[in-house]
Amino acid sequence: MRCDKCTEKPCREGNACTSCDAAALYADETDRRMMRAASEVEAEYYGEANRIQEIIIFSQKMGYKKLGLAFCSAFSEEAAKLSAILEKYFEIATVNCKVCGVPKAEMGAMQSERVGKVSCNPIEQAAVLAEAKTDLNLLLGLCVGHDALFIKYSKAPVVPVAAKDRVLAHNPMGALYCSAIYKRMTREASKYAEEHESEA
Repeated sequence: MRCDKCTEKPCREGNACTSCDAAALYADETDRRMMRAASEVEAEYYGEANRIQEIIIFSQKMGYKKLGLAFCSAFSEEAAKLSAILEKYFEIATVNCKVCGVPKAEMGAMQSERVGKVSCNPIEQAAVLAEAKTDLNLLLGLCVGHDALFIKYSKAPVVPVAAKDRVLAHNPMGALYCSAIYKRMTREASKYAEEHESEA
């Protein structure tokens, strides 16, 4: 499917362009509760609550008692601010990306003078929060790839709070909204496609 190329969007009105038994996908009661809670947050607070507020409201609707926060060490100040708010509502467990202080050499990870010698450890972050028995885990600024590993190994559902983007003030969508950046990326993508056309 290439839904990004669809201009009519009939599915938004319930007129599907392909058939499926969507309801069967949500046979699990917890999944159905999450869908209902998410829909309620959207319906009740659309355009009024920011993402952090939505996380709080969603978690309350789900009856969550303990939230986990996996954060990048570069986001320590933001993690402290976020935790100070969340701990008014929930029990909190937090773990930063450098947990266990594993040298990059031991992980077989590339080293550079631009970054430190200690490796990020997203699988251990997931393990720490699993041991804490969190109901929901929040992601704050993990690197691309590290976030994928954390999500893969997290025992609890995961909600991103913010995605890391060192160039665009942690606003990845800025690359699509800023015409100059978008045009440059489009040119680079076209050049790449031309250079690798023979490999297809």
